[in-house]
Amino acid sequence: MTETAQFREKLNQAVLQSDVVKIFDNLLTIAVEDWASDIHIEPLENYSRIRLRVDWVLEELIQYPKHLHESIISKFKIESGQMRPDEKRLPQDARVSNVTQTNKEIDLRANTLPTVWWEKLVMRIVDKSKDIPPLSELGIEGSNQQILETYLKYPNWIILNTWPTWSGKTTTLYACLTEVNTPEVNIITYEDPVENKMSWLNQAQIRADIWFTFASWLRGWLRQDPDIMMVWEIRDNETLDMAMESAMTWHLVFSTVHTNSAVETITRVLNLWAKAYMIVGTFNLVIAQRLCRANCKRCKARVSIKWDKRLEYVKESFRNFDESALKKEIISRGISQEQWNDFINEWYIHMGTWKDPETWETCSVCWWSGYKWRLGIFEMMPYNDEIKTMLLEWKQAFEIEKAALKSGMINLERDGVFKVIKWLLSMDQVFKFVKWKSF
Repeated sequence: MTETAQFREKLNQAVLQSDVVKIFDNLLTIAVEDWASDIHIEPLENYSRIRLRVDWVLEELIQYPKHLHESIISKFKIESGQMRPDEKRLPQDARVSNVTQTNKEIDLRANTLPTVWWEKLVMRIVDKSKDIPPLSELGIEGSNQQILETYLKYPNWIILNTWPTWSGKTTTLYACLTEVNTPEVNIITYEDPVENKMSWLNQAQIRADIWFTFASWLRGWLRQDPDIMMVWEIRDNETLDMAMESAMTWHLVFSTVHTNSAVETITRVLNLWAKAYMIVGTFNLVIAQRLCRANCKRCKARVSIKWDKRLEYVKESFRNFDESALKKEIISRGISQEQWNDFINEWYIHMGTWKDPETWETCSVCWWSGYKWRLGIFEMMPYNDEIKTMLLEWKQAFEIEKAALKSGMINLERDGVFKVIKWLLSMDQVFKFVKWKSF
């Protein structure tokens, strides 16, 4: 029996014994050991349940009698010291530090929500024992990697990371900051909230309740003598203007914005009343990304997709791709001749089968899912001379994207397909997160 399985058994016993303390201790340990990002403790009509968000998918861990639910919620409220146990009508927030039974320090960002079946508690986990992974481990490969490494060497300009919430933007930006960190530079970050405390960064927590906002800080940031700064998110015109002014005064600026692709960032910043000449003069690189569930290395096996209707969309993503550029991309990503022939000539891929290849029982690594951990797919759009010229000519975003793809830009579709060919991702995961037709 694995260590995680032992804690699961202890959790079952704690529920049977109505031991709230042991329920919480084992629950936190299981969540951290399974690399869960969130814990959901939720009441339903006839029972309550606990679910974990692992690799962005909620999985039910255990069901328990409803009479235990109020005691579990109350225990957390009391231990947090930031929630009122007697207040059950309003949502409450808390941030708590804890240590698991495997001696891992964690931070919990918790929120309660009154529902028709009592209160629901959701806890986001920040594992302090985890280090920020280097860029090489995030899934940035080939020309995308070369582009990012090149633009990180520039002393100024703006590097933006875009995509929806919880797509790994913060981890990517922290990894970028790790790359540019040296004793010769002063790095300051302004975040809301500060999710990971880094010993070598000057991190500031935004406090809107006392008017310490992104915009108010940016007005006086030069007094801190920064070389590099990260602004958590560009939300309004004032923050965008300040970030662009910072880039024009010889500072390297990292930030995030919410759009669906790299090229749509142009539309977004124009809607924030940015001038085209300011975008051309300050923007250097826009990164779009999404986290996909990676194939389980233990149970993945060769599977035919010869009759898959989605193959036409895969072929479409490679149309107008320069042949020499494609060959260079394949080599730089380390795609073997076997992998390329498997996919292009015979239409075989690798994906999780859920079964252990030795025992043919349920895979003990991925627990029935066929996936283990997550891997990013990335889109890098550098603001080269061609794109800057098109911006000044007021070309539409779709025209700019078409030109970028023709010049060899690796967008999300292409990056995802390369990772399918390399046996890292399944077709299902790639199609789930890119703009292709749904099936």
